[in-house]
Amino acid sequence: MILQYYVTESTTGNRTNIEIEAATKEDLEITKNGWQTVWDTEFILDPQKEKYVAKTEAGEIIALGAYRVREGSVAVYIAYIESQPESNPTLTKHKKYQGIGKAMIAFGIQLSIDANCNGVIVFEAKTNDLEQHYIRDFGARPVASLYPDGPKTFMIADQAAKDIFSSYLF
Repeated sequence: MILQYYVTESTTGNRTNIEIEAATKEDLEITKNGWQTVWDTEFILDPQKEKYVAKTEAGEIIALGAYRVREGSVAVYIAYIESQPESNPTLTKHKKYQGIGKAMIAFGIQLSIDANCNGVIVFEAKTNDLEQHYIRDFGARPVASLYPDGPKTFMIADQAAKDIFSSYLF
């Protein structure tokens, strides 16, 4: 079996293979040009967070992700994921690519497997719509939040994690 992350072009329905690798300073600086969030904040640049970039085979940056992987932890924490402006539903009506969030979540599951956390990931939902999306489309379950007045925290584990991750195995 081969692990291959991909997204789907919205206009054609064609799959576009992507590679996810450690982000460089230059990758993060692209966010100064129209991205929803500029990736130079203390929260993102926290050295405990590993930053990754998803790129097409042509080198187009389609997403960035910040993950916290701690030795001895029971889960990988997805601190932040952001799609390129052309695919970010907050910034455009017609997304260039579909499936970016799922691919970045699957990558978090891969990090969890590699860290002996059994594919378990945790993350916050920024909006009510995202909460419903995570529950409905990814099998996420609510868990106790670290911040009672903050966004709700969710976990993906077990069969839900297996289903997401295995959709990229060929």
